[in-house]
Amino acid sequence: MTNQTSPVFLTEERLNVLRDSIQTKREPAFTAWSQVIQAAEAELDRPSKVPDEWRVPWYYVEPEAHNRLKNVLRDEANAAYAQALAYRMTDDPRFAHTAIRLINSWSTQLQSMSTEEDSTLAFSNLFPAFLFAADLLRGDALWADAEQTAFRKFVREQAIPMNCMHKENNWGNWGMLLVAASAAYLGDEELLQQCASRWKFFIDTQIAEDGHLPHEVDRNEGRHGIWYSHFALLPQTLTGEILRVNGIDVFDYTSPEGRCLRDACECLIPWIERPETFHYWKQDPADLVRVDYYSYFEILHAQWPDFPADKLLGQARPMSAEHSAPFLTFTHGVDL
Repeated sequence: MTNQTSPVFLTEERLNVLRDSIQTKREPAFTAWSQVIQAAEAELDRPSKVPDEWRVPWYYVEPEAHNRLKNVLRDEANAAYAQALAYRMTDDPRFAHTAIRLINSWSTQLQSMSTEEDSTLAFSNLFPAFLFAADLLRGDALWADAEQTAFRKFVREQAIPMNCMHKENNWGNWGMLLVAASAAYLGDEELLQQCASRWKFFIDTQIAEDGHLPHEVDRNEGRHGIWYSHFALLPQTLTGEILRVNGIDVFDYTSPEGRCLRDACECLIPWIERPETFHYWKQDPADLVRVDYYSYFEILHAQWPDFPADKLLGQARPMSAEHSAPFLTFTHGVDL
């Protein structure tokens, strides 16, 4: 199957490279492929558990209820993406059928969607994996035209309104990712341009002169500061990649004040390598949360060959993520 429409996240050229890398055992994709195919095979019989209502309570008020609902979307969207990747690499229709079943369930079975509490953030940072999966299956004969039409309608009328792009911290970055992925899927050039403008706004407003993110570094007295910095830069990077493959290259944008994505990401590297140097957290550096959530560096290293993350990537591959874009070593990793 060949997708003749504009891509969302992975171009046909890139898919061909990945397929060839598996066949020729070229790294890093070959080793990372095992992560993808194992996940896909494990999820072949996953039942869909779409809730009647999408309403996610505040994490810091009701963490168990928050995770219980959020994780349904996370697990099913990521499973669909794994299935779609596996299908495009192997042509095994079992994977396509599972992905299509999960996608169709979410586009037809939700009865109501709330924008209260953490509902928009959770939807924004998890649903894009469904869009990445749907893009890989778009136009395939195994996915009925009527079902694809229903999914497009859901994306336009229900998914996009769940975005939180107007927020100015990491919420805004995630909302922008949801809108950008949706716009790319729908072929909405005007909406993509709005995302490009918002992408530049976040570069202009979120990054300090030394590269740190003032909205994020002090979270939970600094204990979550590196994690929340990743949590803003991951969607910023993913959105940048969506824009790039749709002809809008923003990765090298520098604001009038001299701010740029690369400075923000490079600011994190010494803190990741030596957490004790992260001065926003005054206590035991071993208590810092999710310092190693940097799989998005795979995309950045492909954009900037001299990006100084070789050591970090080399020791952590194959890397993945639970929010929107699993398997980034497989999909975007290049030689170090």
